[in-house]
Formats: sequence, structure tokens, C-alpha cells
Amino acid sequence: DALDNTTSSMRAIITTSLIFIVAVSICTAQQRSDPTKFNGGSILAMAGRNSVAIAIDSRFGLGMQTISTAAPSSSNDDDDDNNSNNNGNPRILLLPNSNTLLAWTGLYGDGLGFADEMSVLLASKVRRAGGMRFDGTTTRKTMNPKAIAMLMSHLLYRRRNSPYYVEPVIVGLETVLVEEDCLVEMEAVKSSSQSIAATTTTNEVQSELSSLSITPETKIRPKTKTIQRPYLMCSDMLGAQSTSHSFVCSGVASRSLHGTAEALWRPNLEGEELVEICGRAFVSALERDCYSGYGAVVYLIQATENDDGNESDVCIVEYVLSSRND
Repeated sequence: DALDNTTSSMRAIITTSLIFIVAVSICTAQQRSDPTKFNGGSILAMAGRNSVAIAIDSRFGLGMQTISTAAPSSSNDDDDDNNSNNNGNPRILLLPNSNTLLAWTGLYGDGLGFADEMSVLLASKVRRAGGMRFDGTTTRKTMNPKAIAMLMSHLLYRRRNSPYYVEPVIVGLETVLVEEDCLVEMEAVKSSSQSIAATTTTNEVQSELSSLSITPETKIRPKTKTIQRPYLMCSDMLGAQSTSHSFVCSGVASRSLHGTAEALWRPNLEGEELVEICGRAFVSALERDCYSGYGAVVYLIQATENDDGNESDVCIVEYVLSSRND
């Protein structure tokens, strides 16, 4: 009996081990069959009231093998240094201007080529816009996030026959002019038009207009205010865009990120609260994926109001998060 129990126990152990090995082999084969997930990595971006936050993990690997756990490095389009010479995570961030940030997940080599070609295109577009000026000034034209997204989609679709195996994410703030609350002025115009329509003679019309201190040629111009509106966009390797007003995600842990972000995100989040919600959702999703993790970095792009009430100043703040390293 003891021998039979031992034999059955050994068979159960061997069967369990074989099932585990087969499952790991299947997962590894599926991971290697998709080049965009071979090097791992995940990205989550959320929108706030006048800010956006993007979280990027620190792991870079080759399948199940971890190569680097350094924080991702950012690269400005104005820098003269080569992007590949930066010490840190090979998944570099592009910073075309102060209100736009471009990140991606995917194959390492294609990511480097995509970053270099995107930097060249951005530089050429900006130089062309500056060269068309006739007043001799050297002020630089700033591209908004939507224009950069269209340029990126054009680049990816142009290479559809030999595509870059990357999944980019673009976040930023768009400068928008909105009308302020002018209910008092509109009510005054409405009442004046009704009173003028009730008069019958020209003298009465002129007296009515003089009493209201306006003329028939007067135009009410609504007051405008400059605000920064969040812009979130993710794309596949062919350039098909997917925009959202709440959150976007990319990478190997995108399924988990969709669930945690949808459960925690709320509209009109302030800057610090947005970083907390984005970081919590990102770290929670990374704990359920072995191809991502080893810490994360959250970048907050936030607009600040001037003395005149316009949101024209934009700042970028970096937050480093810690997570499980197993």
C-alpha cells in the first residue's frame, strides 16, 4: 500500500509538472509570435481637468529574460545627442515640445528606427514652418498633439509593407479658445431688441437706442479664454488611431490596464489626484503580468493659469513609483 501511494504521488507530481511546462511553452510561443510583445512593457495614460498623466514601466526584457530595469529616458527633439546613447531603459520618450509626449511599446530595434525617423520628420516640419516667415523672426512654430498624431499615423501607414512593430501613445494638451459666461450681455441685447421691435417710428427707435447707450452697428463680442484641453491617442503599427477622453493603454498588460483604469478613473481629476489614480491603476495591473513591472515612472503634463486667467503655461513633472520586482 505504501508503495502504491508513493507511485501515485509521483505520477501526480510528474503530471502537474508536465502540465506546467506545456502551459509555459504555449505562453512563450504566443508571446514570441507577436513581435510587439517580445520585449514586454506597458503604458497607461489618463486625462484630468487641465492635465494628462502617462505611466511607463521600467522593465525591458527578451521574452521571460529581464535585461534592464532602469527608468525610461526622455529625449527632446532639440537635443543634439543621439537617442541610443542615453543611459537607461531602451524605450525612450520623445518630447517634441513642452505640451506633447510620445511613448511606445514594441520591438526594440523597430522602436529605435521609429524614434529616429519621427524626430527627423518633426524637425523638418518645424523648420519648414519657420522658413515660411517673411518678417525675419526666428520664433519656433509649436505643433499641437493632434498634428503630431497625424504625422505619426502617416509615417506608420507609409511603411505598411515593412511596418515598425511598435504601438505608440501620444498625450498632450491642446490650446483651445472658449467663450466665457456672457449671459448678462446676451440678456441685455435680447431685451433691447424686443423693445426696439415694439416701437413704430424712427424717432422712437433713436430715442430707445440712445437710452440703451448702443447703436444699430454695435456688435457684442463674447470674451474668450485660453484653456488647455487633454488629448489622448493610441495607435497600432499601421497608424490606426484610437482617441479617448478618459484613458488609453498599450503593451502586454493592456487587458489588465483596461480593467483597473476603468474602475478607478473619474472625470475632472486634479494634477496630484490624477497621478495617484494613474499610478495606482498602473501598479495594480503590472502585478498581474510577468512581462511588465520592476517600477514605473509617471509624467504629469499640467497647465497653470496666468494673471489674466488664461492657461498658457505648461509644466511637466516626473514621479517615480516602486512595485514588485518578481
